[in-house]
Amino acid sequence: MQPPASVTVAQSASLKAKLGHYHNLKTLADKLNEIALRLGPDASTPAVQAALKTTPMDVHPDSAYHSEVGGSTSVDSFINRQGGLLSPYSHLSLTGLSDAMAARSQAHPLGNLGGALSWPVPLSADEQQRLRTRTQDYTDPLGQKQPLKHTTGGVLEFLRHRTPLAAEALTSPGATLNALVSSPEAQSLGHALQEQMQGIATDSSSLDYLLAAVILQLDPESITAPQRNNVAGFDLADDSLRGKSAAQIVDALRQHLVAQGKTSPELAGAAAHLLLAGRAPVFLVKDIPDSVTFGSPAWVNLAIAATMVDAHIPGRVANMSFAAVMLEAEHASGADVNMTNTAQRNALIDWGTANGLLEKKAEHLYASDELNNLVTRFSERQSVMLAASEAFDKDIPSRKAMALAELKQRFPDKEALFEEPLIRVTHMPGGDIRRRNQVPGVHSLLDVAMMDVGPDAVYASRDSRIPVGALNANPEFGVATAFESQFKQVIEEKKNAVGTYIKHLISQLPADDRKNFEYGNVSFYQNHAHKLGLGLFSDKTELPKGEELLVRIERGGVTTAYEIDFNAGAIRSIPQWQAQPGSSRKANIVSETKVFTPSAGQTTLDTEQTPPGDSPSDTFASPRVQLIADAFVEHINLDDPAIKQQARGLTTDDNIRNRSDMIENFLLDLVPLRSAINHFRNGNIAEGLIDLSLDAFGIVTAGVGAAGKVVKIAGTTVSAATKVARSAKVIGMATFGAFNPLSGAGDLAVGGARLAGGGLKFLGAKGAQGVNALRGASGRYDLLKAASNEHGVVATGTVKIGEHSIDGAAVLKNGQWYAFDAEKMRAYGGPLQGFAPTTVSAKGQINQSFTDWLYKKLAGEIQSPEGPPTVLGQYAPKEFENELKRAQRPEKVSDFNAGYANGDPHKVPGFSSDSTILELQMLVSRGWLGAEDVGTLVKQIERKKVRLIQEGFTLFQRDIHAVGGTLTPMPQEFYLSQVNLASPGECAGIANTLALSMQSGQETTYLGNMFKAAADPRDPVATQFIRTLRSFHEAVKHVDTFHMGKQPRQIPYHQIATELTDANPPRSLRIATKDHALLAGVMVRDDKPVWFYFDPNFGMAQFDSAEAMKNGLERTLNRGTSPFQHRAYGTNPGTPEYQVSYFESGDMQFYRDSAQVHRIASVPL
Repeated sequence: MQPPASVTVAQSASLKAKLGHYHNLKTLADKLNEIALRLGPDASTPAVQAALKTTPMDVHPDSAYHSEVGGSTSVDSFINRQGGLLSPYSHLSLTGLSDAMAARSQAHPLGNLGGALSWPVPLSADEQQRLRTRTQDYTDPLGQKQPLKHTTGGVLEFLRHRTPLAAEALTSPGATLNALVSSPEAQSLGHALQEQMQGIATDSSSLDYLLAAVILQLDPESITAPQRNNVAGFDLADDSLRGKSAAQIVDALRQHLVAQGKTSPELAGAAAHLLLAGRAPVFLVKDIPDSVTFGSPAWVNLAIAATMVDAHIPGRVANMSFAAVMLEAEHASGADVNMTNTAQRNALIDWGTANGLLEKKAEHLYASDELNNLVTRFSERQSVMLAASEAFDKDIPSRKAMALAELKQRFPDKEALFEEPLIRVTHMPGGDIRRRNQVPGVHSLLDVAMMDVGPDAVYASRDSRIPVGALNANPEFGVATAFESQFKQVIEEKKNAVGTYIKHLISQLPADDRKNFEYGNVSFYQNHAHKLGLGLFSDKTELPKGEELLVRIERGGVTTAYEIDFNAGAIRSIPQWQAQPGSSRKANIVSETKVFTPSAGQTTLDTEQTPPGDSPSDTFASPRVQLIADAFVEHINLDDPAIKQQARGLTTDDNIRNRSDMIENFLLDLVPLRSAINHFRNGNIAEGLIDLSLDAFGIVTAGVGAAGKVVKIAGTTVSAATKVARSAKVIGMATFGAFNPLSGAGDLAVGGARLAGGGLKFLGAKGAQGVNALRGASGRYDLLKAASNEHGVVATGTVKIGEHSIDGAAVLKNGQWYAFDAEKMRAYGGPLQGFAPTTVSAKGQINQSFTDWLYKKLAGEIQSPEGPPTVLGQYAPKEFENELKRAQRPEKVSDFNAGYANGDPHKVPGFSSDSTILELQMLVSRGWLGAEDVGTLVKQIERKKVRLIQEGFTLFQRDIHAVGGTLTPMPQEFYLSQVNLASPGECAGIANTLALSMQSGQETTYLGNMFKAAADPRDPVATQFIRTLRSFHEAVKHVDTFHMGKQPRQIPYHQIATELTDANPPRSLRIATKDHALLAGVMVRDDKPVWFYFDPNFGMAQFDSAEAMKNGLERTLNRGTSPFQHRAYGTNPGTPEYQVSYFESGDMQFYRDSAQVHRIASVPL
């Protein structure tokens, strides 16, 4: 296995190797998903383990792992070599690890490709100008090419000079970029720029400066006049782009870059990709449906979703499909409220300006009432479209189906007789036999229910099986009346839906076409046809009229023609001659184009109008567009009596009355409505196991079953507010309940304001987040101390940005402060001017006054604390953690990895095969071993830990199974090996958090979160989970804090079982040994009591009876087969005693950051 620090990057430092590693992770995710599908949800642990061992996976040739195993390996072998990932043992763990690996593989090693422009504090405008000048002045060190400033096509073309690209590579902008920036020429240029900019050297600094240099060469305008939607002089929100797809807009950007001489035609795709990755990643999302166009409400949803996902994991969106982004949207939006608000604000402004609801303003400084009104308008527009989408999916009611439902309710045991003609019906008004009138024919129960002949009906039958008495006692069914009401309502809803969709289609047309519909002289035409007979009298048969409505428009002396094709979801330009009266004949088929005059509005449409100005208008809300939509609704004629007759169905009475001349299945193909909606519904955009559909408006939905899978597999949720009548869930739809219109308003631009919310307020908020992370929830600055163990001196304080100051962190190197990224735990950029430290840590020691600390340090007055810990957990030397981090510094990590992968422990001085884990830790702690030797010993420590845990788990499992219990494995050593190898254990925090999760029945969620965090510890959400749990453990790890303010009782082990037998669930009992934290209790699951025992070293055991629990505790707390004997209290070895206290939710008041602990205990990652 490999240490966690190396899991998130490939073993090689090269970008090519990292990309190969990410490709391997994608392959792993696919294989795990295949296994999960093959084995099914009830897969046993042995079946899963066997499948992992026998399923092969390809290894990418560029990855470092390829040099070890070649082109193929087993899934099990690959997992075991990836830093001790816990091998899946169930269907849930298969899909969980698959999701985690898929998400990790979608990221890019270089993030969003913004380089130094995407740092937490990006380059200032002066630094950007200096970097661009240095870049332009760069000369090929080998003298093989003219200076960069004289190279046609800019930096990318300069790099291409010594990086021949295959033709297929040029077809993929991402692959082209990867090849260019990883070339020797790029490395040379990046290193030169880093040195000239006096940037601190890290494993990514050269590429950070290089990427920024390429972007600034393409987009120098952004240095002095940054605009959010302006990329290299191209306005991404220009009115001409409304209604265009993302692919069309990207292509327009490519053409612009070539036309402006910023790059060559061959590299225009790569240049556009680079610019958009950091500025507008929504345009790089793959497989965006044609119905999701710029300016549409669906685009707003996508833009917000893409911004949030990419803010969560920069660079991920470019490798995700539309479906994947929308699935991830709500999960990502909860990660950063400020970012969500900014993304919503920007997307709303773009929608409002595109649709004429807002005036376009510089810097997007809009008043709060303007934006609040815009939110209202947008929400109303979405509601109208949701209602239309719902109406499209509603079935037209069937009188037969309604009658059958009523019959089944009234006569459930007579279903076999429902359609048997055995009943005669007579009308007897007022019960007067003299006025009796018999209904002709013999009828069935279904006929009777469908006919609903009224209260004066009398039923008779010679068949004793017919419930005549019950029929006569209650002769009315109410079906006919209910059918009439429902039919009328559904038809009206479908009319409104069709009109809404036509308005939507018109609103997405190019600007000139929209103006034609809004202001031109409009006339309509229909295509008709009839078939001539072959007889002497030339009879003819009318054929169905054409589905398309033809539109002829005259505006400004120019005539244009269109066809509105509902079935294709399109409005197309057609030759003028097609939209005028005419006829033609082919054989015996005569086709005619006739004028169609709608019943209302034609007079208004006959008059050309003058546009009020050049600004965009809200086409969707235009009264004239509404008249055109009404005309189309009238054209398809949903009021055709044949539709209603088909829905009514036939009874015996109808047949007798000669109503049986309907066309079979007429309704199904009567209008383009059904085929169009089936087209949209069947436009499956599914990925993996998720069954998603896209409706006519670009709204993504998941059916009931699929929505459940969304929650289970992707870890996301959908809002109940977006439910529709077809029992589907709307995915990724933006909601604005907590929208703050002033968030980000007036924010001062910093570094070109390249990112969403890239201004001073945003940077200040991000800086504060970083400082808070370094401080920690407990306020003990644990993360700051850890950073200083690796980097020497690290401080929080204030950073000068122009004339303003924001919170930030910095590292002291060579007498100068450099900015510190608390999320990535690394320094970046050039020397800071005016950094003022407030809290400083050096080598793990904190002093609030940096000057005072420095004086004492130089005077030798600071002593390192000594003595054994008084905490619940295993002892690990502090020096071991320090040496481990030192060996994994960027300049040493390759040696560490080499030792870890291939080192021979017998060549390490002091190593012995008999050495214990603690002895090996102490050997590393001495500080005189090189990084390669440390890596070698770390692997041996991991192996011993895993072997120890596996052996202990097997015996622990045997103890639990022997008394009839079940076991959910979650050994903390597997978790800690991924998140903090040097940790002595977090049993106290893990146990108390589990007790909290038990209170709400979320223990499965909590344990699953631990697994997900271990699977991808550098995911920001996982990182927050890890930090929260670690901080909580630090607060409760001492023997006197584990019980969270309660006075523990010391009782013999058997009394624990006695108390829990009679306890009212839910009840959780904290159990403490002298150095370990445990938990036991009783809960209610499926309305039954379930007893449990949790040992963080192994997992959670469950028992279905108190007796089984009692026997289980006898084995685990007293005399089991496990070799790990608890260091219990008491003087009698035969009756060990433990300190206990009951957990209650009120205990969390003891902890200052209880809200975060509640979150990790109950909310899925």
